[in-house]
Formats: sequence, C-alpha cells, structure tokens
Amino acid sequence: GYARASREDLDSWRGQVRTQADDRKALQNVNGRERDLALVSLLDPAKPLYLLPRDDLSGEVLIPGFSVASEARCMVGFFSSAVLADLAPGLATYIGRESESLRLIISPFLSARDQEALEAGTRDPAEIATEFFGTNLIGVDALQQHTLKCLSYLLAVERIEIRIALMKDGLFHPKVWLFDTTSERVAAHGSSNMTRSGIKKNKEQVTVSKSWADPTQHYIADKLSDEFERLWLDRDEDCLVIDMPRAVAEGILRAYPTSDPPTEKDFQALFERVRAGPNPTTPPAEGPAKCVAGFAIPGFLKWNEGPFAHQGEAVRAWIANGFRGTLEMATGSGKTITAMIGAYELHKQQGSLCVVIAAPYIPLIDQWCDEVAQFGVTPWNLSSLGGAQERNRVMQQIQRRLRLGLSPIEVMVVSHDTLCTTEFIIGLKKFECPLLLVADEAHNLGRSAFITSPPEFIQYRLALSATPVRQYDQEGSDALFAYFGDVVFQFTLADAIGVCLVEYDYFVHPVHLNATEMDEWRELTGKIRQSAWRTSKGKPDDYLSKLLRDRRVLLETAEGKIHELSKLLDKLDLRALRYTLIYTTDKRPQQLDAVNELLNAKGVLFHQLTSEETADRRLTKAILGTFKRGEIQVLTAKRVLDECVNIPEIETAFILASTTVERQWIQRRGRLLRMCSEIGKTHSEIHDFIALPALSLGDVDDDSRTMLKSELRRMQEFARLARNAGSAGGPLSLIHQMVTATLM
Repeated sequence: GYARASREDLDSWRGQVRTQADDRKALQNVNGRERDLALVSLLDPAKPLYLLPRDDLSGEVLIPGFSVASEARCMVGFFSSAVLADLAPGLATYIGRESESLRLIISPFLSARDQEALEAGTRDPAEIATEFFGTNLIGVDALQQHTLKCLSYLLAVERIEIRIALMKDGLFHPKVWLFDTTSERVAAHGSSNMTRSGIKKNKEQVTVSKSWADPTQHYIADKLSDEFERLWLDRDEDCLVIDMPRAVAEGILRAYPTSDPPTEKDFQALFERVRAGPNPTTPPAEGPAKCVAGFAIPGFLKWNEGPFAHQGEAVRAWIANGFRGTLEMATGSGKTITAMIGAYELHKQQGSLCVVIAAPYIPLIDQWCDEVAQFGVTPWNLSSLGGAQERNRVMQQIQRRLRLGLSPIEVMVVSHDTLCTTEFIIGLKKFECPLLLVADEAHNLGRSAFITSPPEFIQYRLALSATPVRQYDQEGSDALFAYFGDVVFQFTLADAIGVCLVEYDYFVHPVHLNATEMDEWRELTGKIRQSAWRTSKGKPDDYLSKLLRDRRVLLETAEGKIHELSKLLDKLDLRALRYTLIYTTDKRPQQLDAVNELLNAKGVLFHQLTSEETADRRLTKAILGTFKRGEIQVLTAKRVLDECVNIPEIETAFILASTTVERQWIQRRGRLLRMCSEIGKTHSEIHDFIALPALSLGDVDDDSRTMLKSELRRMQEFARLARNAGSAGGPLSLIHQMVTATLM
C-alpha cells in the first residue's frame, strides 16, 4: 500500500483521475504531495509484469507516467523518433508543464532519418521553429504528425536532452523508463527499447517497480535511478557518455540498417575514438566537447603564464590564506575559471568535496554551469528545479552519491536567494564531506538575510567580486569580509585593460535639463537640504532616500537624452551597425520604451534584454544567439546586464543612465571590454550621456554645482582609463570646464 497517504486520499484521487481520464490538462497544476498521490493513483493499478504486444504498456504505464511525473528519464540500447507519436498524449503534457527536460541515454546507432533530426537539433531553435512550424509550440498533434521535426526542435530548446553511451567492451543494452515525483518513483524495465516496435510490435517483457509498493520494488527503482545518474554524469569506467553536441561535432552518430545491427566491435571502435579525443586537425567543438574525463583543469587553459597568469597568483594567495578569502578581480579577468582552479586544488588536498556556487541571477547561474562542465564535472543547477521540495530531493541524492563514494566531487549551483533560505542551509548541514562555498558577485550577499546568519559550518570559502566593498554600507562590507576573509588578491580594471581586456574610447555627450526639469531639480534640492538631519548612522531615512532617488531620476531620464541619441544615430551608417548596447534607467520604464520606439522608427533591428527576458532561459539563449550572429544589431537593457550576461561581442555602448554607485561603473566597463577574436574586436567605444543644468557652465548657482559634482565623479572615473582621454574630442576638455564651474 501507499504508506504516506491515507486510503481515503487514494480513493479520492482515483475517482478524480477516472472522471478526467481524457483531460490530461487537469493534472498540469498538480504538484508536491498531490503529484505523489497522482502518480500512485494512475500507476498503482499497473500490472507488475507486461507481456508485449498483448498488454498495453503505453496506455497503462508510459503515458500516465509522463502525464504526472516531475521528472522523466530513459536509458535504452536503441531509440527511434517514431515512438514519440505513440507517447504523445503523455509526453506533450510533460514537456508543456515541467521545467525539467526528458533525459535520454541511448546508443550512437540510429536510423539515418533520426540521425539527421538529432544533428538538426544542434541548430538555433528559432530557425527550426520557423522552418518547421511557424511557431515554437509543441502539442499532441505536432508530436503525432511531425515526430522528426518535433524531435529536432525539442532538442534545440532543451526540452529533450540526449546523451550517447559508448561501451568499452560490450553492448549498451539497458531498457529502463523512470518516472519521478517529489517522493515517489516508478521504474519500467525489461527488454523493450524506446522504439515503436519495442512498445507496440515485438515480443517483449517489462517489469514495473513502484517505490511505494514494497521494500524490494523501492530498492529496484532507486538502484536503476542511481545507475542512470551515474551514466549521465559519465562516472562509469566501462562506458563513456557524451552529450549530443559533442557526438555531432565529432561525427560519432552512426546510421545502420535494421537488418544489420551493430556489433560489440562497432561500439568498441567508437569508444576508443572518443577516448582518444578529437582529431587534432579538427577545431575543438564549443562548450562541453572540451570536457576532460574526470575533474581536472582543462589542458587548453593557460593560467600560470601569459595574459591570465593572474589567475594562478590568485589561487595561490587563496590557498596560502587557508582556502579562505576574497578575490577582487575585474569583470572579464576570469573569476569563474580562477574559482574552479581553486576548487580543483582543494579537491586534490581533501579528496571528497562538495562545491556550492552561489550567483545572483539566472543567466549568470547558467554561465557557471557551462564553465564548470569544462572541468569534467556536470553541475547540479538547483535554480532550475521546481521549488524547495525538489531541491531537497536532489540534495539528498547528491549527499548519497558522496557518502557511498559514487562520486569524489559534486558541484551545486544556486541563486543568492536560495543560499539565504533556511531549507537550503538545513539540507546543506547534512553533508558529511568538506564543503566549499563560492560566492560570485559576493557584494550582493551583504544583505541582512545572509550576514545575520551565515553558514558558519562551511569550512572553505571564496568570495568573488570586481567591487567587494559595498558603497554606502560599511557594516555590510565588514560582515562579508568577516565571513569570507579579507581581500587576498587584487586584479583591477586598470590591471586588466591591455592584458585580458581591450582598451576603450570614452565620448561624453552633454544634455542640458529643460526649464521644467531645472525647476524640479531646485525644488528637490531644497527639500533635501531641509531634511539633511534625517539620517541614522550615516544612512538616510525613507523620506530622505525618496527625495534623493527622485532627484537622481531627473538626471537619468532627462528628456533631451533621447533627442541626443537620435542625433548620434543619424551620424552612423545604420546598416553597418552591429554589436551595440544601449543602457537605460531602471527607475522609469518609459525611457526604455522611448529608446525602443526610436530604434524601431529608424529601422534598426533590436531586442530588449531585461529581467523579464532573462527569467526565461530559452528566450535569453535565443536573443543572445541572434545578437552574437549579428542578426540583431542592438540590445536595449537596464541594470540586468551589469552583473550577469556574458556578451564579449559588444563593441559599442550608449549609456543614457547611470547610478551613483561606483560598482556599476566598473562592472559595465568590464562587461564591454571583454576580448572577442571571433569578430576581430580591438577596442570598445563608450558614449556617456551627461546631464547638465540649463544654465551655461560659466554661470552656475549652488544647485547647479551639486548637479555637476554628481556627474563629474563618473566622468573622471571613466576618463581615467580611456585611451582618448586627452585627445581632441576627448572627455578631459569638458571635465576641466565642469571642475572650474564647481569651484567658482
């Protein structure tokens, strides 16, 4: 029976399922314990043994399993896309509902048509959707009628993930289907491959093991689940498992006629080929294809010499400080790589190790996962899971892998928000192996949720930031240094430019406030003077903070900035415009809307990239892909790009709005100055829109001087490292005039 639920619960659920058997959408909002009950309700009646084709395995097990599962996995010797049509009623529900993908491990031998579909799946999803469907929506009808095209699209948007298994000496012959909810699991295992013949025509037998039924079935389901994860993470000595992009790039996929199936020698030949690595005459594939077997520093990294020798210096400084400390390293100098090298050195000393990486935003979390994979470790992206229950389940699995010695190292990547939750910390405390916490953009953790109760039980700590000191928050800065350790290594923006970052030219574009804006500035300035006493420990109260914010908004959203941008664009050859970024204020959405309208009117191809877009991983990937290929000329953004998306192609930036936070100035330049040999990038251009009073600089009053000073600090900082600072048309001339005006 089902020990975790009452019989009344089960009877109630069974009744609901029977009355809604033809309406799978009714199950889409089921989650947590209800999802457990739904899985039991649908599959508890399933027979313990299915003899195909007489018994209906698809209708009684596979389709219901897909309909309610939180996660679905399959490892089989042979796969055929035709089976998708037979599973469409359940598979379409799963794909349309879950954030998890359907994960498959298959052999490299496929039909010629399926091989073409899998290779097409490495293309851009937008291109596939336009070519095949005109839309990116996949449903039951599409799966049933266009299985090959759907397979390509679902691979491209990562709703189906396929990895290829290569046996050292033997055949890859498991036939296992796994359906999971929060607490329960069903495993269908036997002789049936994931092909139409395997589930509809052949004489096959399949056993169904249910985790809730009895201890034996629970053991079988968990054992098969652990074996799947072991293979998926390429942790088996006798079986290499590689991802689809690598299999395509290295020509591993093989077509075969059904009359001549592959032999053990065919598998062995491919195993030896992959183990030997890519042909040296062939350029290495991007991303995971560069992975090495096991946790190791990739051979292509030069971190002890050349332009990135600072990475080795940083690691040695951190080790010398007892594997604790803060690295102050400019954006683009390789903080991620440095952290993983440090983790590797710690792993060599400690052995079993769990690395927890915390980053503030989803795009940055995804980038971390890509970087970690290059070190031969497949990270667990906990931010992609459904919630605390699902994270806890995965953490238990990771803990078990480490405890049983199935893996010497595991890497979890989480958001800063998750790191600050009680549930996550409680789960982390249960780990018995050494823990390393890597905090990217660590200054963001100066919030009370972290510094009031930091995870002191984590022995090894590494903070990464281009600007670790929190401006206007000494208390938060001190707390962070007390936890992670002081700055043990510095590699500033000035150090990085010309070494691992390109140089830049800085152009200033003055924009005078109109009369209405100037009146509002004076009014707000007067109120601020009268409320100067509203501070506590150097921090303004809510009322004074709002006045300061409102006055800053005036400068960031000055009406003349859009007009000035329009004039600058008119001077350019818009047909040749590429790799350009326009920053707007995050305080009022109207400015971003106005910029978008302006670009649209001028026929410039653009896409905005704000927190709304970056919340969708697939959409972000599609937008960045078209930008990097030059199909989108301009990205318009607010603050979301300051600390997350890595876009080395950016050559030109128009900054309509900046805050008074110096950290933002440093991060924005670091993001713009990344090297990019693919487009022949030699330097960057920064166009800064400066708000000035309506009066001339030769006739300013006290209120106007306040405005000049607030803009001067940023101009001086940007000009300090610009290669054109003192040249004709450079920024120093205007800076000199403004400094003179403030001293009058």
